[in-house]
Parts: sequence; C-alpha cells; structure tokens
Amino acid sequence: MKADRSSEKSTTGGSGDQREIRRAVLSLALPIVGSDLLQRGVNVVDALLVGRLGAAELAAVGLSQLLLMFVMALVYGLGIGGTVMVAFHTGATDARRRAWSARTVLVIGVAATLVLGAAGILFSDAVVRFMGAEGRLFDLTHTYLHVTWYLFGAYVFLHLISAVFQGVGDTRTPLRAMVWVNILHVVVAVPLIFGLWGLPKWGVAGAALASGVSEGVGAAWLLWQAARRGLFGAWGAGWSPHELWRILRVGLPAMGERLITHGMQLVYARLVISFGVAAYAAHQVGLNIESLSFLPGLGFAKAATTLVGQRLGAQDAAGARRAARQANLLGLAIMSVWGASFVLFPRAWVGLFTPDPEVLAYSVPLMTTLGLMQPPLAVAMVTAGALRGAGDTPMVLAAAIAGGWCVRLPIAYVGGVVARIGMTMVWMTMALDWTVRCLIMVWRFKRLRLTDVRL
Repeated sequence: MKADRSSEKSTTGGSGDQREIRRAVLSLALPIVGSDLLQRGVNVVDALLVGRLGAAELAAVGLSQLLLMFVMALVYGLGIGGTVMVAFHTGATDARRRAWSARTVLVIGVAATLVLGAAGILFSDAVVRFMGAEGRLFDLTHTYLHVTWYLFGAYVFLHLISAVFQGVGDTRTPLRAMVWVNILHVVVAVPLIFGLWGLPKWGVAGAALASGVSEGVGAAWLLWQAARRGLFGAWGAGWSPHELWRILRVGLPAMGERLITHGMQLVYARLVISFGVAAYAAHQVGLNIESLSFLPGLGFAKAATTLVGQRLGAQDAAGARRAARQANLLGLAIMSVWGASFVLFPRAWVGLFTPDPEVLAYSVPLMTTLGLMQPPLAVAMVTAGALRGAGDTPMVLAAAIAGGWCVRLPIAYVGGVVARIGMTMVWMTMALDWTVRCLIMVWRFKRLRLTDVRL
C-alpha cells in the first residue's frame, strides 16, 4: 500500500464506462437506503405503538433501543468484513472462496448470537441501572430487553446475511425482506401490545416479541434465498479459518470505529444536555432531520464498499478508483441539496417537529451547522466506504478518533463551556469533526496504491 499510483493511471475509462459505473452505484445504493429506512421503521413503529400505553413504556423502549444499537455496532463491524470478502471473491469470480466466506459469516453469526445474547442477559440490568433507570422504568426496560436477548439471533442473522447479499452486489433482495419484515411486524405487534383478538395484553414484551419474530422470519427467508442461489456452496461443507481471519482483519477495526463513534456521541450528548432541556431537544430534532440526508450517504458508502471490493477482486485498481469517484459525486450532490435546504429554511425544518419557541430559537445556528457539514460529511462517509472495500478499515478508525475525540469533544468543551461561547460553538464542532475526517480519508485514498491491496 505505497504512495506510487502510476500503474493505476493506464486505464482512465471513457464516458460510457463512467455511465455504467454510475448506474451500478445507483442500483446498489438506492435499495440500501430503502432497507435502512425500513430497518429504522421497526424501531419507530415500536415507539409509536407503546407510546400509547404511557410515557414510561415509551422511555423503556427508547432506552432499550439505545443499548441495542451499541451492541449491534459489534455485529455491524463483522458484517463489513463479510461484505468486503464476499465482494472481493465475487470480483475475482472465485465461487469456491466466496462460499467459504459466506459460510464463515454464518459461523460468526452463531458465535455473536451466543456471546452477545448471553452477555445481554447477564449484564443488561446493571447497565440499565447505571443509565439511571429505576422503579417502573427499570422493570419495563428489563422486560423489553430480556425478550429481545432471547431472540437476538434474528437481529444478527438478518444483518449478516444482508451483508453477504451486498457483497454479491444484490441489495434488492434484502430490501424485499425488510418490506415483509415491516408488514409482519405491524400485524404481530398491534394485537400483542394491546391485547386484541383474544390475545393477552403484553405491552412492551409484545413489542419486543413482534420485532424478534418478524426479523427472524426475514432472516430465515434471506437464508433460504442465499442457499437457493448457491451462495453457501454445497450443504455440509465447512467453514474456513483463513477466511475467518481475513473477515476479522477487516471487520474488527470497523467494529472499533462504530464503538468509538457511539462512545463519542454519548459524551457529546451529555455535553449538550448541560445547556438545558431546550438545547438538547433542539439537538435531538436536528439529528432526526439530518438522518434524512445521512441515510442516502450511508447507501452510497455501502455501494462504494461493494464496488471497490469487487473491482479489486477482479484486479481492476483503476476501476475501483473510478467507482469510488462516482459514488462520491452522487453522494455529494444529493447531500449538498439537503444541506442547502437546511441553511435556507431552518425554522421550517425545526417547526415540523415542535412549535416550542425555546427550541425554535436554536433553529438557525443548528440547521446552518447541519447544512454546512453536509459536503464534508458526504465525502467522508463515501470515502470511508471505499477504504473499507480496500480493506483499510484501520484508517477509518483512526479518522474517527481524530475527528471525534481529538477535535469535536475538546473544542466543544473549551469553546462552548469554558469560553462560554455557547451552543453555536458546540454544534460547529460537528462540522469540524467531519471536515477533519474527510481530509484524512481523502488523503489516504489518494495515496493508497490499490494495485498492492491483498485482502
């Protein structure tokens, strides 16, 4: 992985090839965006339904989902490793090694289910108490989580098998699975939560059970589809310790990156809370609004991971670089449009979520910051996806540490709290964070000699 890229410049690609790559990026990214939206939809439906039972039930589901997101960050990293290796072998047209990778992903899924599920059952109560839940809130959170931990394999395999399909270049099959997961979830959740059609009223336990059952059915359907298409090779064939090492070599730094980022966001949230309820409410509204642009960026990032991995597997380093460029251009264009709307119509955006005048008072600095950070956020996300496709997940981890822990948190504390500049300074550090990450990852990808990459 040296700086010299002269051997990559021999093939520049014509306009026809650029259009083909652009179509490939879009065909991969758009279903991913839909799948991610639907994945969030399961959580949103749970919150909407149990919210009718009371504030304690709503808070319990929200607290449970926060903890589950942290644990699923571990699975996310393993999924990236599986996607990269499956994509690499797909590009190399090596069906035998691709099947090894896919079967090894299943072995990882079994291990993750047993280890993380058992850890959740044993330690989640202590974590929930540490986060301040007590009384009825603790009891409801305990109920929701313990049902979830016993069905945790559904979440794990739904994500990991989707990652295998993504590596193959098929993002539409996971999208179809998520459509049916959402439909089944509503059908099961409503009677179980509210006790309809002669069923007992299980409340938050019913919500957790509905999520686990629907996602378990989705995972089983994806497993059947993958086996039917021969992605796992012959039945009874074993897994590969060598492929396991290659998946972990890529996946563990990705896992670390997610944990580092989630930890930073937790500390940052505590800093925002110190400025009062209105400031934190505005911050949460901003995060909900910003997710509208974040999800398309995430889709293009995952598309870049798949296409770069496939092109490198086919020993087409120049094609991998062109794929990353096209994914970046598309992600940058779409997210910049969102950013412009944030800057031009800040009060209109925040007003969609709350009429509270104290919260609306923060709308201009908040939405201006979110708008200005969209271009560096887009490039950082997509370039990180390209680096993951090349197996360079340690650099993505390093950029997350530099931007989040070395730039955002210290400057937010010193400028916002010590110097008393206020929330405007705290929010501006989000843009600084993503600008630093963007510069680091663009510099790395430009200097990365893709012809030397060996996954």
